[in-house]
Amino acid sequence: MSDRIAVMFGGRIAQVASPKEIYQRPVNRQVADFLGGMNFVKAEIVEENGASLLLDTLGFGRVRTEKPKAFVRNGGAATLGIRPERLRVLWDNATAKFEVAGKVVERHYFGEITHLIVEIPGLEKPLSVTETNDFGADDIPVGAPIRLAYDPEALVAMAD
Repeated sequence: MSDRIAVMFGGRIAQVASPKEIYQRPVNRQVADFLGGMNFVKAEIVEENGASLLLDTLGFGRVRTEKPKAFVRNGGAATLGIRPERLRVLWDNATAKFEVAGKVVERHYFGEITHLIVEIPGLEKPLSVTETNDFGADDIPVGAPIRLAYDPEALVAMAD
């Protein structure tokens, strides 16, 4: 195993970093897609301030996130990415400081995990959510209302 990886497309290096950084903080959508599933959400840049961005989305609302090292603003549009395993089902009366609500539209059982597809009002595409079956994710019926917690640090901003 390597402690640094270079991701290349068409003979050009897109990102060089540790495996963890490339997975958790891809520099663009192409790198994010290459390394596995990621949810993408359209966003508008409200404020760019030093190392952070304030973004408006229809699904997650207004969020502040770290500005990636290679972020180059191209107008006011941006994309937020979040990995499916970084969204967590909120059970019963549990609450979280940061959460979104929606409806389960698909459920796929994979032994240890269940993959949920969740429609969130305002988002163009449903979110993919990977949840372990320790807590009963495999029993959530299609059509059920659901609430998902997320950590804003898991949101990765990418220039459009």
